[in-house]
Amino acid sequence: MHLNDHSSADLGLFQIHLGGDRNWQYLLVDPASGKAAAVDPGHEPAQLHALAVERGFIVEQILITHGHGDHTAGAAELAALTGAPVRTGRADAVPGAVEIADGEVFTVGGLAIEAIVTPGHAPDHVCFRCGPALITGDLLFCGKVGGTGSYFPGSSAAAEWSSLARILSLPDDVMVLPGHDYYGGDGDMPVSTIGHERRNNPFLLCADLAAFEHLKANWAAFKKEHGIR
Repeated sequence: MHLNDHSSADLGLFQIHLGGDRNWQYLLVDPASGKAAAVDPGHEPAQLHALAVERGFIVEQILITHGHGDHTAGAAELAALTGAPVRTGRADAVPGAVEIADGEVFTVGGLAIEAIVTPGHAPDHVCFRCGPALITGDLLFCGKVGGTGSYFPGSSAAAEWSSLARILSLPDDVMVLPGHDYYGGDGDMPVSTIGHERRNNPFLLCADLAAFEHLKANWAAFKKEHGIR
């Protein structure tokens, strides 16, 4: 297990790697009450639950950014362990889950977590905003964006472009917390900010949808040319 603690006085924020293709999952914790939301428990839910119990956290919500198995596989088991409801952008993504509405706010202790529906990488994709933090799932990574095309049924580059524009309306200092540790530059960059991505992410520097789609189609060559892993 690899864990990064990005907590502040007002928000407990734990970024956790428990397996998969460099998957991140998250605990958002109200420091005053210890009540928490778990996001994208795709792997080793028992370990995630044990971590929460060890630190005195009570998981009251399970939130899913999108219905791909590497983000959902542990949700039903975590729900059984905690009694927490599972909320997803598509109810059938996890048995017994309840579908999320755009703009819906989940209360966890003193925290307010807003759901922002952001299709593109997947038609049911949702980002979660909690105070200074935005969990972006597979919409936006550090330096990259989520894949679209035939490998991802139901995906749409045009929808993703619109969803990226939506979250780029947020302030520059909002923290970007991605669904995978896919940063391809030098050093370690598990998190970013909206401002940093706006100024540096090659996909977000595209002038329009046509340029965005062209970069997607030629991404392998672009990475090689620019030394991106």
